[in-house]
Amino acid sequence: MVPMEKDFEPLKTRLREINERLDSDEQAYFGALIDNFSGSTSEFQRIMRDLGKFGSKIGDGSKFEVYREVQHLFHKAPLKE
Repeated sequence: MVPMEKDFEPLKTRLREINERLDSDEQAYFGALIDNFSGSTSEFQRIMRDLGKFGSKIGDGSKFEVYREVQHLFHKAPLKE
């Protein structure tokens, strides 16, 4: 049985919004992570680690709220049709 692929576009869209808030050098680095994201847990963990490094740049409110939102988008990604 072949596992179904998940649609991570909603997650990538949100990460691109966050990326726009970063400095240009951070955007280049983080943008490549987003564009190359295939859905693996290790890639996602790297993204989450980097979000922590960017600190308050990732959102206007609580950065933990942004973390939860991103985690939710990853774990609840719908299956591709």
